[in-house]
Amino acid sequence: MADLHPETLIAILEATYSQLRERNPDRDEHWSLANTWLARYGSSKQAKKNGAAWTKFIAYKDTHQFSILESPKSIRALALFLVYKELGEDAVIPYATEFAQLTEQVFTRKHDHTFLDEYQKRNPRTWAENLVEDHSPYSLYTLLRGMEFQDEHSEEAKEAWRHSKFFRSFP
Repeated sequence: MADLHPETLIAILEATYSQLRERNPDRDEHWSLANTWLARYGSSKQAKKNGAAWTKFIAYKDTHQFSILESPKSIRALALFLVYKELGEDAVIPYATEFAQLTEQVFTRKHDHTFLDEYQKRNPRTWAENLVEDHSPYSLYTLLRGMEFQDEHSEEAKEAWRHSKFFRSFP
């Protein structure tokens, strides 16, 4: 994968996303983005080592911020993020301005504490499906409730995340 050109990776991710959206028109943006991530990395060595629950959690964690954007901005932002994660900083430099423009709404919504409202509006099915606490170590309920806590108590959330061994262990 190291020899992969960024435009090739972006095209692969956008095609996967388009196929998922076409086959699953009833699913919301977060599901589509997370499953695009899973299609690419769900069978990786690390995913197999850490298990399906961990892998699904990481997919949803890595994609949640882009799920408030309208398509095709959402998949483009995710694709650029994954260029960085998979191919490294040098590969993403030509896309830095575009990424900043695509994600401006994400940072604005997080800053003004309206991210969760926008998330729930754009991703009602994913939100509703994960409102049941399941007590698993990689619970999507915990991830989504964490967004809620972050919106309501931003300074406390920053401090908790900074000191959490659990979240520091994720890539």
